Amino acid sequence: MILAGSKTKGLLWICAAALATAIAVLGLPGLAKLVPWRAERWMANVFGGAPHARPCTGRGKPESLALLEKLVKRVYPLSADDSALPITIEVIPGAPVNAFATLGGHIYVFEGLIKQAKSAEELAGVLAHEIEHVRNRHIIQGVAVNLFTLGALKVALPGDQQTGSQIARVLLTLTFSRQQEYEADEMGLQRLKAARVDAGGIQQFFARAEKMPSPPQILSNHPANETRARLAEQYRGYPVEPIMDATEWAILGAICE
Repeated sequence: MILAGSKTKGLLWICAAALATAIAVLGLPGLAKLVPWRAERWMANVFGGAPHARPCTGRGKPESLALLEKLVKRVYPLSADDSALPITIEVIPGAPVNAFATLGGHIYVFEGLIKQAKSAEELAGVLAHEIEHVRNRHIIQGVAVNLFTLGALKVALPGDQQTGSQIARVLLTLTFSRQQEYEADEMGLQRLKAARVDAGGIQQFFARAEKMPSPPQILSNHPANETRARLAEQYRGYPVEPIMDATEWAILGAICE
């Protein structure tokens, strides 16, 4: 028994040393990016991270779900690379002017954000931004950085009943670095250009959000508005096609009613 225990401890030390070496070479975020997509999907199923609110089903206006799908299809998928990382987008009830991505390619948009947006192009810009968080593996990077502490490792030990709830809390309160936000901004704008969606929509949305009495959570850790404005100007002037008309947008806005 003592010998078996010594062997187990030795194996754990070897694994720990290998992990430490990999982290030293690649950095934890770089290492996290190598996690297979199916492993991230498995983590999403095990640990959750989804909000408690049920997705809005458009009970009052059933056609609103079809219009949401129409909007999503304009920005995703656009290429075979997109199909390699399956993403689901759902609207949930709630006043926060916010949208967020969690493990496994799940993106949630609060009803409050749709109410704040003035057009389908504004919502499409926010979705393009969140899609790029998923595609650049920012979520799994953030989870790795947050959980790689002595306390988190103890939580992850077998037999601890609070593992799932604590990891779910990390997922729901996850924030990104300014560099990650800038990447999502830039690549989101590239996505809008490829989809022929007017980038002015996302520019207007963020400019208006910054003037709100209490800045919404979606602005947390984002680059300064001047930086975003300069970036957006680089992606203007290309051919655009409207996503939907004002009547359709009003119907989509009632998706939670």
